[in-house]
Amino acid sequence: MAHFVFSAFADEAAPSLRAQIDACKKNGITSIELRGVDGKNISVFTPEEAQTLKIKLDEAGITVSAIGSHYGKIQITDDFAAHFSAFQQTVAVAKILQAPYIRVFSFYGANEDARYRDEVLSRVRAMAVYAKENNVKCCHENEKGIYGDTAERCLDLHQSLGDILGGVFDFSNFLECGVMPLAAYTLLKEYVTYFHIKDYCTEMRAVVPAGFGSGHLIDILADFESTRFGKVVLSLEPHLHVFEGLEDLEAENGTIRRLEAGVNAFASSNESFDMAAAQMKAVAAAAQPVSLGIIGYGNMGSSHMHMYLKGFHKQLRITAVADIKPDRLDAARKDLPGVAVFASAQELIDSKLCTAILIAVPHYFHPPIAIAALEAGLHVMTEKPAGVFTKQVREMNEAAAASDKIFGIMYNQRSAPLHQKLREIVQGGQYGQLKRVVWIICNWYRTQAYYNSGGWRATWVGEGGGVLINQCPHNLDLWQWICGMPCKIHATCHEGKWHNIEVEDDVTIYAEYPNGATGVFITTTGEPAGSNRLEITLDKAKLVCENGKLTLTELNGSTREHIFNAAQGFGRLSGETSEIEIEQLDIPEHAVVLNAFVSAILTGDRSLLYAGGEEGIKGLTISNAAHLSSWTGKDISLPIDEDFFYAELQKKIAASKAKTDVTEQVQADMSSTF
Repeated sequence: MAHFVFSAFADEAAPSLRAQIDACKKNGITSIELRGVDGKNISVFTPEEAQTLKIKLDEAGITVSAIGSHYGKIQITDDFAAHFSAFQQTVAVAKILQAPYIRVFSFYGANEDARYRDEVLSRVRAMAVYAKENNVKCCHENEKGIYGDTAERCLDLHQSLGDILGGVFDFSNFLECGVMPLAAYTLLKEYVTYFHIKDYCTEMRAVVPAGFGSGHLIDILADFESTRFGKVVLSLEPHLHVFEGLEDLEAENGTIRRLEAGVNAFASSNESFDMAAAQMKAVAAAAQPVSLGIIGYGNMGSSHMHMYLKGFHKQLRITAVADIKPDRLDAARKDLPGVAVFASAQELIDSKLCTAILIAVPHYFHPPIAIAALEAGLHVMTEKPAGVFTKQVREMNEAAAASDKIFGIMYNQRSAPLHQKLREIVQGGQYGQLKRVVWIICNWYRTQAYYNSGGWRATWVGEGGGVLINQCPHNLDLWQWICGMPCKIHATCHEGKWHNIEVEDDVTIYAEYPNGATGVFITTTGEPAGSNRLEITLDKAKLVCENGKLTLTELNGSTREHIFNAAQGFGRLSGETSEIEIEQLDIPEHAVVLNAFVSAILTGDRSLLYAGGEEGIKGLTISNAAHLSSWTGKDISLPIDEDFFYAELQKKIAASKAKTDVTEQVQADMSSTF
């Protein structure tokens, strides 16, 4: 899906480069489509001047999204040689400025005379080929009076020239030619490279701020967002105020019409630029209606940001990041220039910049942050685990139940087609009831250096557990999601068996189910050659999941019936084993889950979630029960005694070897988080 980034023809704010940079920064715009700089057209810049310009832009943290050139804005009968020579110099300028695109046109006087079509194609092809040879892409803009003024002739250009020519979609220019943008977009959307954000009111026959005209910008951007991967530039071209020097910058065919007094009552070009920028953001926000804040910008929080920047999310904008560490906020600003940053979760929640949050902080903080956000009227997605102890998680679930907001948990592995198929088979009932499940999940190998990397790691006060709470929440969730919740747990959790840590790094869980089925779950972080094998036995079949493959052995009858009805003591049920073909996701699992969360927000349909946040208590219940069984040496029936577990956990925390420094740090983190 598309990730929209903002650019602008900043010369419409002011002639000078310094003022253009200031206008962009004021409006959260991080790129410029260069056209006029200090009153001089970019098309007459020399490479030496471009080098100086690049230094100034780099110092300001501004990139160049495209060169807004005028090439192709001459009569088709004019001499092309000198025009092309100037174009070649501008391509050199584009390379220096690291501009990926150069805007071009398709010549005046050729739109109503079919004799000139071949000459148009020849000239545009010459520019596009030369640009491509220099790693710059020519992008054709539709424009009144040129060959490419209608959608059909633009389509002819793209189909004739292929992928060497990109497309700039200008809503207003189509309307000025009597072409409806929705119809044009339907023809051209696969060729669109980026958009010029400019609208036009057909009744007033005037350029208007984005969203106030007849251009259907929101509809078109929303469709494009849902069908295109990666970064897509929205380049602001206000045309709301006839700024000084326009006639010198571009000898355009026609004039820019000013709106009637009261509609275009701008005191300055800066004022009109600000209005246009605000409306560009408004239409982009309407096309991507869910605004998300990330709380916690460590490994997982930044991973979600990078998936967003690659365009894996739909109808979503990341607008804010919170973290207690300044260096992480600096990283967020670098990853997404213009993002709002906050030093605490509560500040982000109070900012009103988000409709939803994603929690990616240490485990203990998941419930209190979720509760605060839900009570503030925000939708919540929390990373796993739901928390450390079920007593706290239940309070979070109660807050979610009292709210009308969407609450989800990032159980991304539920979205994997392999796991979906496993659950479908087991829960479908066509092979009878569960008899036994064995999961050996020992490929979580970690060295001592991993545990030494943070004072909070592998401590009761910092994480609240070891392999069960840190590495295995997904597996514990999948276990119960596929096979159902057990009713009794007996476990041995070896603490510091393979590492110098105080929490468990080797676990064996024995489970019993209400129907008499049994389960074994074995995990460790101490086996370099560890395996991941899930074996599920049903009355009429057996499933084995290992190395990303799923095999199914289908028996030719019921095991239960065969045991009692077979005539021979050593008789066996025959069966056929086959590998089940599994489709692969085309985007990361985390993005699949977050996209479903966004869809649930927009529709109000909680069934779209891969996992409601309330379900996080189930896998955690197994984890808590395993700890409690190991600590007491007893079988633990589910549901557990939450107060008893909490009391026992506090004993472990009180005896923590890291108590002195880590407890203080966790308490400090908790206070600064809010």
